[in-house]
Amino acid sequence: MQVRILTAWRWLCLFLICSVSLPASGSLKVYPCGLQISILTCGPGTDLYSIYGHSAIRILDSCQQTDIVYNYGTFSFSDPDFYLKFTRGKLDYYLGTESFPGFMAQYQEEGRRVDEQILLLSAEEAIQVRDFLVNNALPANRNYRYDFLFDNCSTRIRDIFSNLFKDQFVYGIAMQDDSISFRTLLNHYERNLHWERVGINLLMSDIVDRSMKSDESMFLPDYLQKGFATARLNGRFIVGSEKNLLPNRWEPHASGNEPLFFFLVFAAAYFLLGRLKTLKSVMIYLDSALFLTAGLLGLLMLFMWFGTDHKVCAWNRNLFWAFPLHLIFAGMLSFKSDKVSTYARSASWLITLSLIYQFFAQQKFDIEILPLILIIWLRLRYYAGAFKWQAAQIFTR
Repeated sequence: MQVRILTAWRWLCLFLICSVSLPASGSLKVYPCGLQISILTCGPGTDLYSIYGHSAIRILDSCQQTDIVYNYGTFSFSDPDFYLKFTRGKLDYYLGTESFPGFMAQYQEEGRRVDEQILLLSAEEAIQVRDFLVNNALPANRNYRYDFLFDNCSTRIRDIFSNLFKDQFVYGIAMQDDSISFRTLLNHYERNLHWERVGINLLMSDIVDRSMKSDESMFLPDYLQKGFATARLNGRFIVGSEKNLLPNRWEPHASGNEPLFFFLVFAAAYFLLGRLKTLKSVMIYLDSALFLTAGLLGLLMLFMWFGTDHKVCAWNRNLFWAFPLHLIFAGMLSFKSDKVSTYARSASWLITLSLIYQFFAQQKFDIEILPLILIIWLRLRYYAGAFKWQAAQIFTR
């Protein structure tokens, strides 16, 4: 009797163990190994390519004993047409992988901040993210056409979670003020690189001057970090903890606005030289150089518009003053011709209208280049004959 009771008890225990071990339909699977997935946000660096920061995904697999960083900001210098493709916006970036210690060593050497947001994911959700990244990192899948504002290392990570979990996943508010433009945010990061900021602003059109939505601001890693901070998956906060892995070891040093100082001095010097009657013949050569430079700049803007895939360079209103036909005008200045005055009159009115349009347009001329635009306008008005009775004396007496 006791033997039968013990046998029955053993069968009951075995049944209960098997019942607990088998997952119910629709329940989450339980995996013996843990996956820890986290978002890595790297602070801005000192060089132009690094001033906007960087984002990556870390996957720590306790079962496989691996610690891998998935990085969408990878490209190959070995491409023979690297510089041409980069300039034309046709360079493919790809999803690269590297060990976590190797990734951290680079940022430690550069003295840049690295923050980690550890995600609260179920085993099944973590598997989804890992499998997606593993598949996306395959040679056949890893390449993508990089777009600085709309498809970069940060937006790729943003879209992974939205695409995998659909309506179950909602980002938090990354940017409180919905009136901020792309250009405003970019200029904030470029605030200590004045020449680079002026150059970038010259090449970008009013496409970057429209107001952004919160999710669009996540093209910048710092704002992706803010979006994840209060993001929810199935109603729960997705970030379980956040910590700083590396402190920032450098502080940006505020510097004077060199471009503004340069163009103010340039405009003043040009103005004073123009007043010297003895330099009247020299001014023709100086004007030729001035309009040659403006024309070449306009030619570059046209190339960035029609010769590249950079969508933010289309319809650039800086072409109103940096007009490519200035190249021809520069060569005509040595000849007395009605065509010179006709062109100068038309071009000066174009600049006048563009300056008036500034009060209504989204794209504004940088304050640094306003002295340059003013000198170009004055010289055009001079060749148009507008200053014969009074203002011409500024440049001739």
